[in-house]
Amino acid sequence: MQTIKTDVLVIGSGGAGLRAAIELHDKNIDVIVVGKCARRDAHTILATGGINAALKTMDKKDSWQLHAADTLRDGGEINNPKAVKLLCKHAPRAVQELVSWGMKFHREKNGRITQRFFGAATYRRACFAGDYTGREILNVLVNQVAKRRIKFKSNIYIFSLLTNKGKVNGALGFDVKIGKLIVFHAKVVVLATGGYSRMFQRSSSRFWENNGDGIKLACDVSATLMDMEMLQFHPTGMIFPKEAEGILVTEAVRGEGGILINAKGERFMHRYDKERMELSARDIVARAIYLEVQAGRGTQRGGVLLDISHRPKEYILKRLPKMFRQFQKYASIDISKQKMEVAPTAHYSMGGVFINHSTGKTTVPRLYAIGEVTVGVHGANRLGGNSLAEIMVFGRLTAQQIVRDIKNIHSTQIDETLVNKKIEEFKRLQHSTGKNPMKIMQSIQQLMWEHCGVARNAHDMKKALILLEKYARMEFNCSNTADLVAALNVKNMIFTSEMILRSALLRKESRGAHYRTDYPILSKMWKKNILCVSSKSGYQLKTRQVAPIQKELKRFIKCQKPPTHRLME
Repeated sequence: MQTIKTDVLVIGSGGAGLRAAIELHDKNIDVIVVGKCARRDAHTILATGGINAALKTMDKKDSWQLHAADTLRDGGEINNPKAVKLLCKHAPRAVQELVSWGMKFHREKNGRITQRFFGAATYRRACFAGDYTGREILNVLVNQVAKRRIKFKSNIYIFSLLTNKGKVNGALGFDVKIGKLIVFHAKVVVLATGGYSRMFQRSSSRFWENNGDGIKLACDVSATLMDMEMLQFHPTGMIFPKEAEGILVTEAVRGEGGILINAKGERFMHRYDKERMELSARDIVARAIYLEVQAGRGTQRGGVLLDISHRPKEYILKRLPKMFRQFQKYASIDISKQKMEVAPTAHYSMGGVFINHSTGKTTVPRLYAIGEVTVGVHGANRLGGNSLAEIMVFGRLTAQQIVRDIKNIHSTQIDETLVNKKIEEFKRLQHSTGKNPMKIMQSIQQLMWEHCGVARNAHDMKKALILLEKYARMEFNCSNTADLVAALNVKNMIFTSEMILRSALLRKESRGAHYRTDYPILSKMWKKNILCVSSKSGYQLKTRQVAPIQKELKRFIKCQKPPTHRLME
C-alpha cells in the first residue's frame, strides 16, 4: 500500500478542482489532484453552451447586479444571496483569466467576445466556444496544470475520507487500473467531486460519474447537506436511440433561435411563459414538456420536437457543431433540415454539501468543497451558463482561503486504526458474493426516475424509500474491478437517494425544479432551506430561513421585466 503526503488533496479533476489547484500552486502550496477519469475526461467536458459573465460586450445595460437578480429570481429565491453576489461579481474576471490562458471564445468581427442568450437571462451574457465550451475550458485548465507540473493522479477512486480527532487529514482510495490501495495524507482536503444527477435513469451524465460519491464521502465524516431535493431536469435531452437516451441537447440550440413544437405541430411555450417562451427558466420549460406529453400532445416516444432548421446550415455548423454531429452520429438526423426529438433529462444537482461560500469551508474542520458537490448558489433552479462560472470563481476563492488558513494548520498523524478498519471493509466488499451491482445501479436509477423525477408525489416517494431499504440490505458480487466500483457506487447512490427523497417529502410545495403534483403551488411558508444534519441516530432533517436578499439586488429583481422576441438576435 502506497502513502502520498501533501499539503492539499483535491478530490475531483474537473474544472473546479483544477482551478483550485492552479491557484494553490501559484501561492506555493503543495497540492495533488486525483480524479476518477483520465486527465482530459472529467464531467466538465459535457458542459456545452457557455459561461455567464456580465461583460456588456453585446448589451451595455447588463451588469453583475442584473446577473445576480436573474439568478436569485429563477432560483426560487432560496439561493444564498452572498454566494450569488460573489459569483456574479467575479464571473467577468474568470472569463478574462481563461482568455489570458488561451481560451478561444467565439468573437465578433471587431474582436469582442460574442455572448448569447440563455434561458431566464435578461441580457446576452453566455460566452461560448461553439457548443464545446466545457471541453475547451477543461483543456485550457489541464494545459495550465501541465505547464506548472502540478501533481495529478488519474483513475483513482476515493472511497473514504480520513480523520483524526474530528479533523479531516486525508483520504483512502484505489487505482482502478491496477487495484493498488493508496493513503493520501494531507493538511486539508477539497471536495470537487460533482453532483448526483446520475441517480436517475435518463441523465446527461455518463454512467460512472455524478453518483453522489462526494455527498457520501462528506456525510461519512458528518458534514451537513442542504436542499437535496433540488435536482435540475434539463428540458432537452435525446430520447432515441436507446444508447443516446439522456444525452444533453444544449440550451444553446434555443439560445440560437430553436423553437419547441408538440406532436400536433403547435409551438406550445406560450401556455407556460408567453413572455420568455423557449428561453424561460429550465424548470418551467422541463415542466412544460412534461405537461404537454401528459396531455397527449407528445410524440410516440414521450417527447416533443426542437427545431433549428430555419437557421442556415453554415450558421448551425459554426455555432452548434457538436449538436450537428451528435444527431448525425446517433439518430442519422441533419438538424439543419429535420427536427430533433427531445425530453427532460436529469442534469444538475442544486443541492449538496453545505459550505460558507466566502471560505469554501464545510461544517467539518479542514474539509472544503467547491463546484456541483456544494449547495447555495443556484437555489431551486440553475441558470444555464452559471455552473461553468461557479467552478472558476469558487475554485479560485476557496484556494485563496486555504492559502490563508494553511499557515496555521499543522499536519496530524494518520489514524492507523481507522485506516485498517476502512481497508478491512473495502476488502470484505471486494471478496463479497451476491447480486450483480451493475444491475442494482440500473434498478436504483429506474426507481428514482419513476418515483422522484420531473413530477413527484408522496405516495411514489414513500414507496421508493421502502424499495431503497431492500437494496441497502443486499450483498454484491464483486468478482472484478468494474463490479467493485459499481458496488461502491450503489452504496453512495442508496444514501444520496434517501436524502433526496426525505427532503422532497418534507418540502410540501412546488418550487423551481421541485414539482409535486400533490402540492402544485409555490408556498410562502416554504421559502426556506432544508438541512440534513448528522446526529447520533443518523441524518435528521431541519429547516432554516433563507438569508435576506441584499437591498441593492432586491431593487433589481423588482425592476426586471424579461425582454421579449429574443430568439432571433
